[in-house]
Amino acid sequence: MPIVTPRFIDNAWRRGCDFVLLDLEDSVPQNRKAYARTLVKDAIPNVNKGGTEAFVRINHEHMQADTEAAVWPGLRRIKYPKTGTADEVRQLDAIITRMENERGIEPGSIEIDAGIETALAVTNVYDIAAASPRIKEFGATNGGYDMSRDLGVEMFVPYDQFVYLRGEAELAARALGLGVRAAPFVANTSGSVSDGNRALRLAEAACACGLRLGGGGLNPAVVESHNKGYTPSETDVRDAQWVLEQFERLQTGKEPWLEVEGRVIDRYEVERARETLDWAELCAARDREKAAAVARVQAAMAVPK
Repeated sequence: MPIVTPRFIDNAWRRGCDFVLLDLEDSVPQNRKAYARTLVKDAIPNVNKGGTEAFVRINHEHMQADTEAAVWPGLRRIKYPKTGTADEVRQLDAIITRMENERGIEPGSIEIDAGIETALAVTNVYDIAAASPRIKEFGATNGGYDMSRDLGVEMFVPYDQFVYLRGEAELAARALGLGVRAAPFVANTSGSVSDGNRALRLAEAACACGLRLGGGGLNPAVVESHNKGYTPSETDVRDAQWVLEQFERLQTGKEPWLEVEGRVIDRYEVERARETLDWAELCAARDREKAAAVARVQAAMAVPK
């Protein structure tokens, strides 16, 4: 959300988002950058009150000024776009550490999201991902304007022109034990950022591949689709429970696997089933948390002053 648009920020808590990215970068005109920095401190609690985590995207060329303006209690993550080297990440980490100390924020609590949006970043991808313990999850753009411009390729095409760079980032994340932020390719030839149907297909495809961390969207119209697509369905949950029930039969025998209704049940299937059930419970808990936060705000607003 562009932080300079009050109606977006004022209503952020109503959107049902897991996180909202308060933007100081591309959505803010150059002549309003300094003004935008003054808005972050008050915008963070506005976002948080709906149970939503507050992230801030800073400008690559204004790292220090933007970070100093962004690090306040309630901030969860700084997104640093167009990251090129590991040294940049370490520099950002140092600024965040200083601001946490100055403003009484728990040391190390604010995360870094290093944006992989250039060819230079892809060549340094492992070093970037390993540069700071503040990087908890990692991935490359799924087809952003900056990467398209840097590579000189078309953005909205029916084939996956970014498969290599996303794969490099995913492998780096897995090698380092980080959360993998990735998704399979789903074509977007129209360029629409508000297509809820496509957002749902993308989220469902990612979840089917075992990818749980979405990169978000640019329009509130896709929030519901993302939440639905990344949450295991009732059918998914019943199937996982069925697999565990069948596995109980396997435990009483001597075979390492069994076939039930044409389906092989072994320890790998069981592991996937348990992951599905664990993820379903985490999703349900997060939904309850957000709903309770929204209810508290609505109740407070209804009290006569």
